[in-house]
Amino acid sequence: MNLFGDSTIGTVRGWLGGLSRRQQAISNNIANVDTPGYRAQEVDFETELRRSIGSSTGRLLTTNARHIGAAPGRSGQLGSQAAQALTSQRRDGNDVDIDQEMVKLAETQMRYQAAASALNTKLASLRNVIRGT
Repeated sequence: MNLFGDSTIGTVRGWLGGLSRRQQAISNNIANVDTPGYRAQEVDFETELRRSIGSSTGRLLTTNARHIGAAPGRSGQLGSQAAQALTSQRRDGNDVDIDQEMVKLAETQMRYQAAASALNTKLASLRNVIRGT
């Protein structure tokens, strides 16, 4: 949706869609925590977001020599901690770690709330423009 030449609403919509897919995968993992042989599903939020807004890179653009670039080695690791990368080794072949899934769920909920808040703010400003206030 490109309302009045502004791509913000479309970007936030893509953000919400990626987060929704991630939450569905996490819900499936939690529901199957005791299913033998179940392999955890993963949705990489940053990849989903880039795909939804049509950008192939997650790099910061520096248009001036005084701009600060992205720190090396941090690409695609937004919100990830090294401790969260640990996986569970179970005898039944199930690799779902309930603690890790709950951390991912909380992170996804916070991002979803932030996206919804950004969308509400944008829509409120459009309403104010239309009303002339």
